Amino acid sequence: MFGFGPRIESITTAELQARLERGERPKIIDVREPWEYAEGHIPGAILKPLGQIRSWAQELDKNEELLLICRTASRSAAACQYLTRLGFTNVKNVAGGMVAWRGAVAR
Repeated sequence: MFGFGPRIESITTAELQARLERGERPKIIDVREPWEYAEGHIPGAILKPLGQIRSWAQELDKNEELLLICRTASRSAAACQYLTRLGFTNVKNVAGGMVAWRGAVAR
């Protein structure tokens, strides 16, 4: 719209929690730093720090659904934009990030 990059789809934390409660297991990528992840993350989320995105992006399937999360959804939005520019077709930002998450937390 204003030249900031591709439009990014999002999913709310409530929608994600409902999917997990139904037994779905989407690939959740936590782009925070290791110390933030250690303080608490969504069970099953995979730690892939934003600062290392150039290396870990190559490991992912460009057509698989990827749900990206960080503390407040700003770093994950940047990661979504980057992946979309690389040709990823199904990335979603978890709106509100871990600040908005009300589900289970692993440590």
